[in-house]
Amino acid sequence: MDHDEDEKAPNVPGGRGSRNHQRQDPGPASGRIFADRGSDFLDIRYQHVRKVAVDAGINEGLQRGIMVLPEPKAPARVREDVAIDVLVDAGFTLLGSWVSTEAGIGVSVRAPRDPGVYAFVVGGSVKYIGLTKSGFHRRMYNYQKPGSTQRTSQRLNEIITEQLGIGAVVDIYIAAPPALEWNGLPVHTAVGLESALIEMIQPPWNKMGVGVLLE
Repeated sequence: MDHDEDEKAPNVPGGRGSRNHQRQDPGPASGRIFADRGSDFLDIRYQHVRKVAVDAGINEGLQRGIMVLPEPKAPARVREDVAIDVLVDAGFTLLGSWVSTEAGIGVSVRAPRDPGVYAFVVGGSVKYIGLTKSGFHRRMYNYQKPGSTQRTSQRLNEIITEQLGIGAVVDIYIAAPPALEWNGLPVHTAVGLESALIEMIQPPWNKMGVGVLLE
């Protein structure tokens, strides 16, 4: 005899109406987590979904499919005179300024030896964004006494000397972002910050930054 959908099944041992009834295991396939489906549905990356599953001890069914990610958008252009406020709000601090000396140019204060990103600012406008892995102290020294093969240092030395000659103040702002990691891999934060700022501000003293979007 067939039962209607609303009719209660008889309370027999092991039957649907029995308290002792145990739900059958649907099999291992239903317990799988398909990372691609989760990433598509939640709009998060496959690597993150897979890492969460692996950390939870779930390894079965983690088969990667084809994912099409949207093209990254370039950061909006920020004017030179506005950029310094953006940098200060983000954590850049004023180190000092370039000054004229008998030997050429120098820095008004002793620069720290930390690596990081720096900016040269004239009249409140960001003119140059740079990166140093060897430390601010050594990098500023290279601008003061550039070597015969250091073309960028030579070029910036001439520009700074010219600016000081006409009475301009060239301030130096610095930032030392900490190193990070991505899925256990090291990430050099300062390198990414420098390239992103050049793309966003396009300072006129950065030859590679004016009118060029970094790839």
